This record gives sequence, C-alpha cells and structure tokens, in this order.
Amino acid sequence: MKKALSILIALMLLVSIAALAEESQVVPFSAEYEMVGTTSAGAAKNDTFIFEGETTDGIITKLNFDIIRNKGTDGEYSKKDIMGYMMNVSDATVEVTDDGAKLTSLTVYGYDPEFADGDAYYAQYMVSAACESLTEETLFQDLTFSDMARPDNEVTLDKACLVFGYLAREAGLELTGETPVKDILALHGLYADGAYVAGTNRVSFAGYNGGRSYGEQIDAIVDYILANNMTLEDVYEMFRTVNQASTPIKERDVVSGATITFVGDFQRMVYLAMYGELFEGVVNTTENDDGSKVFEIATQGYGGEIETNITVDAEGAVTAISVRDDQETDTVGGLLTAEDSEFINALIANQTDLDGLDPVSGATITSKALKKAVSIALDAAAE
Repeated sequence: MKKALSILIALMLLVSIAALAEESQVVPFSAEYEMVGTTSAGAAKNDTFIFEGETTDGIITKLNFDIIRNKGTDGEYSKKDIMGYMMNVSDATVEVTDDGAKLTSLTVYGYDPEFADGDAYYAQYMVSAACESLTEETLFQDLTFSDMARPDNEVTLDKACLVFGYLAREAGLELTGETPVKDILALHGLYADGAYVAGTNRVSFAGYNGGRSYGEQIDAIVDYILANNMTLEDVYEMFRTVNQASTPIKERDVVSGATITFVGDFQRMVYLAMYGELFEGVVNTTENDDGSKVFEIATQGYGGEIETNITVDAEGAVTAISVRDDQETDTVGGLLTAEDSEFINALIANQTDLDGLDPVSGATITSKALKKAVSIALDAAAE
C-alpha cells in the first residue's frame, strides 16, 4: 500500500511539474537592423546588427548577437571574427630564409589617451614595428616603429612600449626596450622551440580598461545579459544609458569586459526586437492657456532616440525648440542639440522651407532627425 502511495505521489509531482512547465511562455524574437554610413577614412560601409533568440517568461534565455559589416557583398565579414575587425588585436608576419629571419610587420590596434598627446581622435592607435634582421638577440628597442594613422608622427620608444605593452602583458611581460622580441612573437606562435617560425597570425589582448577584441566584447555583452536574467526592456535601457560616447572609457565598467560605445544602433536593434519597427512621432502633447502647444517628439538620431520638445503657437508657427541633454555626441551632434544652437535657430527661421535647410556636415543624422521632429510637430499642430 505504501509503495502504491509513493508511486501515486511521484506521479502527481510529475504532473504538477509538467503543468508548471506548460505555463512558461517561451517567445522567440528577432531583429535585423542595418546602419549605413562611412568609415573614419571616408569609405562606404554598412553594419547589419543581428539580435535574435528567445525569452522564457520575459527573461532572455537564448541570444545570438552579431554585427555584420558589408552584408551581402564580397567584402562581408562578422565583427565577431577576430580576423574581421581591428580592436585590441595584434598581427605579426615573420619571413624565414636561408639568410635568416625578418620581422615584416608587428602591429597593434587599440586605444590609449596617452598615445594621442591631447588629440582624442588619435587615442585610437594603429602602430607597426619591423626589423630587417631578426635574431635571438634582437631587442624591442631594435625595431623600427611607425604610426599607420599618422605617417608623419614619430613613434618614440616610450610610446611604442605604451601601446605594445598591452600585447606583452598577455605573455606576463612588462615591456621595456630590452625585452627580447622573440618573447613577444611567441604569443603569435611565430617563435617556438628555439627558432623563428615563418607565417602570419593575429592574436587579441586586453586593452585599455580591460576590453579585448571586438568579438570578445560582443560575447561579454551576451554573457552579461544572460547571467543577469535581463528582459528585452532591460537591455534596451542598458544600451540607452551605459557606455555612452560621453562616458570616458575608463568609467565603462558596468558590463565587464566590454568598453564598446553603445551608439543608437544598439538601441534601435533591441527596439526592433521588441516592437518590430522603429518609432518616430508625437509622444505627448501639452496645451497651454495661450493656445500654444508643446509637442514631445521622438526621432532617430546618431545616439539613438532623440527627445525634442517643440512649441507651436496658436497660429501654427514654431516658437521654441529644446532637446533633452546628453543624447548625441558632445562634439558633433551635441553641438546641434544644445540650447539656442545655430541649427535650432535655423530650424525656427526656416520652418516653412525645411527641405531648403541643408544637413550639417559631420552631423547629418542628427540634423535630419531634428528637421523631421519639426516637420512632425507642424503636421500635428495642423490637424
């Protein structure tokens, strides 16, 4: 009897567990968002953001996050591929002949504000080293260094030690001019068993504030999302508030291992996963006693969604424009969105001919978003 009762209880538990499992809601999500523009060198590019997976009871339990450059072309590659995107990576090429070994190139790509001498643009460094005759005794100070981004810029030994120091620390080395080059090339597999090895190889390293290659940083973001049981709404809020362009990289430690700037494309990608389309339009309307209306407008800027308050008087004319702070890059789009900026004043002055107001060079996306906000407000006021 007791055995039968135990079996019955076990069956009831199994039925209860199955019932609970059936109550869990597993919902797939998928978004593919294409960002188009130009590289810093002026070349055309497109980045396709892929964000897909599933939620269980609202919590993201499966996630594939990837960014494909030039999708659908012969030059397509994934930014997750260590060979696809140069961030905190090092390439090395060694030639070996009967006459000896040659270091054709040893490069490092990363970020360090000390390398830039106050020029924030060149904090993103691209430095190469070479040596015509590579021997067991070759020291780091024997190499010839060059700045690939600024060919006329002299790379001193101190600066070379700074940027190649990130790579050397992967081998447990504190880099100095007297560090043997073979100890560095061993990381690339180009020095082994007491001899140089011919070939080319790329490795990643921990860069400024800990971020590694771009792909490893994307993986760190995915791991963070899954480990913290985040919802799509949580991820959207994270991309909207964390690792912004205005936040110094040394302070980007919320997502461990990821210092990537979460520009508006990250936000748009998740918004698409949540709602299937991007929103631009009137969020809220406030009517004033004098007959004017204040329209809160959402449009899509470089840094994500831009919130703009536009006041339209009783006659249907725009009299004031204000944009919520810290939505665009301070030195680019932020100059347009600042209170009483030249562009905001131009929008008010040219509200009847917005098509004739040219976008601002270098801040095209932001200026188009503000023009669209004014157009939306005028249309709403005319209804």
